[in-house]
Amino acid sequence: MYGEESGSSSFDEGRTKITKQQRTKFTTHWVVLVTVHLYVFWAVPIYGNMVLYKSAECDKEKQAEYGCKNFHENPMLRTFYCLCVLYLALSALQLRWGFPILKKPSSVLQSQNDLMKALADIYMAVPFACEIRCIIDFTLTKTSLDVF
Repeated sequence: MYGEESGSSSFDEGRTKITKQQRTKFTTHWVVLVTVHLYVFWAVPIYGNMVLYKSAECDKEKQAEYGCKNFHENPMLRTFYCLCVLYLALSALQLRWGFPILKKPSSVLQSQNDLMKALADIYMAVPFACEIRCIIDFTLTKTSLDVF
């Protein structure tokens, strides 16, 4: 129905594989989404008005003097909410388009023939060789930070 009847499918399964990172990011995204909305629209207005007026609603007589913690009358809360929405939008785009692969494979451990495989085995057998290489790469690679 969706692909060829002979068993082969035109569906690309490589793009649809969900990794552990993506699942964790998706879960975290929903937790942050629900938490921000509960905090902005429920916790801050109720708690703020309870501290000011001993009531969950604003007192119209004292509002001119003390202000109100409701979402529509609190510019700092609206700014915080806009920043959270921007973060959530960028997070959703990252979930949609995937994570960039920033790590390049090690040139020492790429085995293309028997000699390279033997050299990689020797490199891995030497104690602390990998750790020393990481420290040397960290200290000598040009970055935006200065050591001194």
